[in-house]
Amino acid sequence: MIVDEVPLETRIRATEENLWTLWQRFGQGPECALHDVGGALWFDTPLKQLPYNGVLRFRPTKEAESLIDQIFDHYRDRNVPFMWVVHPSSSPADLSDLLEARGMTKVDTLPGMTMNLAELPPRELAPTGFEVREVTTNEDLIAAQQLIAWRWDIREESIQVHLDMTYAFRVGQPGSRLRCWIACIDGKPVSKVLLNLDAGVAGIHGVATKPEARGKGIARVLTLEALHAGMESGYHLAMLHSSQMARNLYEKIGFRQVSEFKVYVSGAPFSV
Repeated sequence: MIVDEVPLETRIRATEENLWTLWQRFGQGPECALHDVGGALWFDTPLKQLPYNGVLRFRPTKEAESLIDQIFDHYRDRNVPFMWVVHPSSSPADLSDLLEARGMTKVDTLPGMTMNLAELPPRELAPTGFEVREVTTNEDLIAAQQLIAWRWDIREESIQVHLDMTYAFRVGQPGSRLRCWIACIDGKPVSKVLLNLDAGVAGIHGVATKPEARGKGIARVLTLEALHAGMESGYHLAMLHSSQMARNLYEKIGFRQVSEFKVYVSGAPFSV
């Protein structure tokens, strides 16, 4: 099947639903909460920093502004900054205006991209000096968590809480839909990628590479490794959300934009 033969609506829905199935896990860890009320899906974690509290889906089944105010009051009572993802099927049509009127700031617009895994380029060898392996041990999970903590600038006093949340994702565990690969130099983790096999699609998430390892092609190697694993697991369609900086990388692999996600924040500066 050629990706263009997959209805556009299906591809757009894939970029939404795979994101929701991954990020809602933050609401299911220790001391976390997931709220699915009136067409809105949002989550709480013990971490009082972005992006660890926020709204993932908003398609209200009741009066929109009252539900928006309810969510704002919720985070105001908790005294935490929060994000709000305005996704393709968000409603009402003026949701962005309603958020901005309440003081939220748009910090980025991310293209949602899909590709047909039958058109996937072959795997590539890691550059000299890099070791690539899938996360299957506790030691590797901690290494991956260190990269996540670096990526989001997790405060030292919150590292253990963040690790406990990471364990709740069950990455690489038997029966888990989440898999992860890391790349190391001299035993030190420098790059990672997460694969979420959910909502009928292979989702690429969390690609991050430390500055000292950039420009060597390791992000492409890891992404291809994860995509091949998704294809070998029986998935035909892949999705991801790209930063503007990484867009060229993914287009060279075969991804094409099908949707757009706006990220709003309130309460603290933030960069996606």
